[in-house]
Amino acid sequence: MRMLIILTLLATASVSWGFDATSQCVICHRDKNRMKLLGAESMYLDPAQVDKETGMKGATCVDCHLGDGSQSGKESSHKGILRPFVVAVGPKVKLEALSRNAAGVMQPLSPSGGGMESMIPKGDPDKLKAAGAKMIVGIEWHDRDPKTLAYSPKIAKETCGRCHDKEVNDYNSSDKGLMKHQRAFRMWSEKLPGPQNCGMWFGQNSTSLQNQTTQPFTGTQNAISDRSCNMCHPSCNDCHYRPFAGAGSHSFGKPDTPSCYGGGRASICHAGPMDRRRGAGYVRGEYSFPNSLPQGAHIKAGIQCLDCHKPISHNFGHLASDDARSACATCHGDIVKAIRKSAHANVDCSACHVTVSGAYQYTFWGRGNIAGVETPYAKHKEYYGTRDLPTLIRDASGRWIAVKPYPMAVLNQTQELGPTGLLFRAIPKRTVPGNVRIGEPPAFEVSRSATDVNDAFIVVGTRNDLPSANKAILWIQMDKLSHALGKARKCGTCHDSHDQVGVSEWTYFEEKDVTKPFKGSYKVIADRNGMRFTDAKWEPPPLAAGRRNEDMAPFTVLPKDAWDVKGMDLSIPFDEKTTNQARRNLDKFLGHLGKLPASPEISKIRAIAYHNLDLAIKMLETRQ
Repeated sequence: MRMLIILTLLATASVSWGFDATSQCVICHRDKNRMKLLGAESMYLDPAQVDKETGMKGATCVDCHLGDGSQSGKESSHKGILRPFVVAVGPKVKLEALSRNAAGVMQPLSPSGGGMESMIPKGDPDKLKAAGAKMIVGIEWHDRDPKTLAYSPKIAKETCGRCHDKEVNDYNSSDKGLMKHQRAFRMWSEKLPGPQNCGMWFGQNSTSLQNQTTQPFTGTQNAISDRSCNMCHPSCNDCHYRPFAGAGSHSFGKPDTPSCYGGGRASICHAGPMDRRRGAGYVRGEYSFPNSLPQGAHIKAGIQCLDCHKPISHNFGHLASDDARSACATCHGDIVKAIRKSAHANVDCSACHVTVSGAYQYTFWGRGNIAGVETPYAKHKEYYGTRDLPTLIRDASGRWIAVKPYPMAVLNQTQELGPTGLLFRAIPKRTVPGNVRIGEPPAFEVSRSATDVNDAFIVVGTRNDLPSANKAILWIQMDKLSHALGKARKCGTCHDSHDQVGVSEWTYFEEKDVTKPFKGSYKVIADRNGMRFTDAKWEPPPLAAGRRNEDMAPFTVLPKDAWDVKGMDLSIPFDEKTTNQARRNLDKFLGHLGKLPASPEISKIRAIAYHNLDLAIKMLETRQ
């Protein structure tokens, strides 16, 4: 019996962890008692379970974690090993990497409960204090560079690339892998690609930003902002590592909606731009700001992000992707065909089917605090609230799309930028420097045409009349709204008037800026005379120590018409007589359908009628 047990153990060892039974990694970490004695009980790993979770035949511990599996000593075997790490803030730690041991994070990498912050550990207060940190604000996987927090192509090549060489090479040269488009934003005062919500790129750009800024802007301040941006951009593990799925701490697989949303690591990845900034995100719920926003029909139906956004060589569809738009026909083929032959053929689905949006209603880049450090480039974005209806504009190809216009500004500028009119964020061809230390090329080219993106903006101009006499570039951010699709807006919201009117209500709270929340609202009007922000109301901001109104709420010290623009037609064109008759015809037809016995066929005809009345009439005649 004893011999049978020994043989069984040997047999198990020979097929576990990539047939690497002689590895000191396996010998040590499979010994539960030894791990307990070393005070690392959470690092006990069952070989068979790890193999089951990874599903990687032939891969060894060293293939993924590096280190030296031939060494028995802790220090020698762990030399050069890769580990996930936490990101902390505090008196001495300024949004920087901290080892899990230094932070007192001893639990396995698995969610604690549910929600968007379920993967972020609390750590040990005493250990955090000893390390000069106050709290943990994030967790990053080990294919990131601990110095910059950026995805490291070099680490990916040394680990994932051992088995997935083509995939890693494709991703390392892709738009996302090199963060190409964001890195193309080098100056606030460029007409194209223009000033934008996420700000200028801080990495390898500090000298240029110092020359653009009236206030002192040090390398330390720049590095903090750089790390803050890098946390949001995806690595291999961000998409494929899935401990949050409840399948164990070594689970990998195809990306799904939770991984696209950061995998329980707070509002990063697509939760950031979609739910936190645009306010018409895919998941919404607890990810939305405010979290009272209703979820869209597609998330309720269990549709995954990759069902519509198909990667090609690890490159994903852009903001004006035909691939993503054509995905509507997968489930709504009849309606897509109907709309293409109707008067609304040039109207994007989201123009009608996205209604209330949330998140940012103002955003300002000015003096503020990041991770305990004062900087001229803090992003004051916590004007979270709701917009009752999107504004419709024509994109660069002439298609009507839904956007959310809201006022923005960047302060402390040395350069000026004049009014631009309505523009889309095309990127002129340019060479952008990379970070060779982490495996990026020394430089690479970036460009993007106006039809490659649906995000628009209008630069209002430069103001010199702030109390501090600082230059401030003002613009209107116009983020494309694509998700949170549901029941369509009523016809009258577009065809009762040529003028477009939306109302924003917001609440601001960032304890580094104000001592308590304060509220406000405004109305945005888009018509044949341009765009205006009217009826602005707000409570007096209860400023925190050292903060000024112009830093984080310049609308309180600028004229009320500061963001108004003229000289462009942003009204909705239609012929009143023709449109009113079409609406009467639709109402009459729907009334007739309502008298017929309910059936799936009648329901289908009713849906078609909203998109193409002539086709619906023919369908009913054929049925009869």
